[in-house]
Amino acid sequence: MSSLLPPDKDGGNRLSVLEGDTSSGEECRTYVFRKENHTLGNCLRTMLLKNPQVQFAGYTIPHPSEDVMHLRIQTVEGYPAQSALRKAFVDLKTHASQLKTKFVTAVDNFEKEGS
Repeated sequence: MSSLLPPDKDGGNRLSVLEGDTSSGEECRTYVFRKENHTLGNCLRTMLLKNPQVQFAGYTIPHPSEDVMHLRIQTVEGYPAQSALRKAFVDLKTHASQLKTKFVTAVDNFEKEGS
């Protein structure tokens, strides 16, 4: 398994596992995201750290001129890092949906009070 997503339009993968990282087992992985930055990195790190089965989660942008982000995940034994990443994506989507609902409700309430 080297990719979780289909290739993007220019033929490259947007998400892959860092080469040479498979020897540390399924519980410890570094994922390479292309065309992503601190926005997604910080959100995913936060969602990962809320999972009690995740022991470590951190991200780095190796160089500001490169459009690449590395996300390192280490989980408890028997819980693959890929499962933690998938759960983080689902949790982030749920959280964003709830935030949007609360925002729209607050805007509607503000407009009703103003008229």
